[in-house]
Amino acid sequence: MFPKPTTFVDDDPILFVDDDALCSLDTCTALRELGYNVLCAHTAQGALDTLGGQRALTALVTDIDLGEGPDGFEVARTAREAYPHLAVVFISGTAAARHAAEGVCRSEFISKPYEPQQIAEALDRTMKLEAA
Repeated sequence: MFPKPTTFVDDDPILFVDDDALCSLDTCTALRELGYNVLCAHTAQGALDTLGGQRALTALVTDIDLGEGPDGFEVARTAREAYPHLAVVFISGTAAARHAAEGVCRSEFISKPYEPQQIAEALDRTMKLEAA
């Protein structure tokens, strides 16, 4: 399908969070086809539970608007507390203007709709930043 990113890590998973089940299924499948180990969550609470149970993560890809409760910005801040060098990519169809003010540093933003390759490329860039 697409070439593997240069910063590919096979053991430590990435966490993909989106309350849109179809979008999540499509993107997680595409990322797995690229060779990523992907954990999926459909709510902020599900993401926070996953974060609490992981020994290591490579990256977080999160929608910003996750319905009731915490949003993707809060998920990212919590994730960065647990994993200070975690690569973070935000996705949203509505919250682009909020990324600069509320997103974590060294993160990227991708507008919906997107192609899975855009996620892979953003992961590659942000993983390189965090590895430096």
